[in-house]
Amino acid sequence: MKTLSGLVLGLLFSLTFAPQLGAAPQFGSRAQNRDRVCVYQDIRYQGWEQCYNAGDEISTLDRRNNAISSIRIYGRARVTVYDNTGFRGQAAEFSSDVPDLGLRNVNGSRSWSDHIQSLRVSSDSYSNNNSNNTPIYGGNPSNNNRYPNQQQQISQGVCVYDRPDYQGREQCWNSGSNLSDLARSGDGNWSDKISSIRLLGRTSVVLYRDIGYRGESVVIDQDIPDLARISGRGFRNWENQASSLQIENSRGNGASNRDRGFGRSRPWR
Repeated sequence: MKTLSGLVLGLLFSLTFAPQLGAAPQFGSRAQNRDRVCVYQDIRYQGWEQCYNAGDEISTLDRRNNAISSIRIYGRARVTVYDNTGFRGQAAEFSSDVPDLGLRNVNGSRSWSDHIQSLRVSSDSYSNNNSNNTPIYGGNPSNNNRYPNQQQQISQGVCVYDRPDYQGREQCWNSGSNLSDLARSGDGNWSDKISSIRLLGRTSVVLYRDIGYRGESVVIDQDIPDLARISGRGFRNWENQASSLQIENSRGNGASNRDRGFGRSRPWR
């Protein structure tokens, strides 16, 4: 009887503590940490997903070496990537989403797409510890902190950028904001200067070509890294075309069901 009891206790002990040993980020499941980085097999966050928390140091991606094509950043995280294992070789730091690493060069000859073999994740986007020879992409450090990241202050709303892929000057507004004239809204003139849009929470935004919510309009209910890909009727595309906007809660409800302009934006491809 004593022997049987000992075996049962040993089994319970091993089941209780075994999952804690060698814990590592798991594929297909995003950690709940606010500051984290997720990498993807394909561009625009498609294919398999792997997420890491701030403080993780991955010296080799093993079977996923040279297989990452896009990166998504959450909270105040940033990631330093290397084109060799053991944090060696060429390096670059990213502190905002990168929908296509093929557009970020390692050097003059090739891009970062399918060229990452190790990485480090940290959580202070404005750390001064970055090496001078490590390029910094996105998230405003590349602009010498001229444009502070405002996303951390808003959970429901929209952030706009004056360059594609969420680069350059940034301005964020809370859900429910009605901006009848973007030339007089936010930090500086935003009229005809919006090139990419990121939605925070369950939010949708209606863009209007003219002030006062007039002219052609389009409902945006997903992140758009390049408004040049969204067509207009009387003009080529929506890049640098918005002069007023309205922000509402609940993607798929509210603004997207109203008869405004030609309706919902086309699915991103």
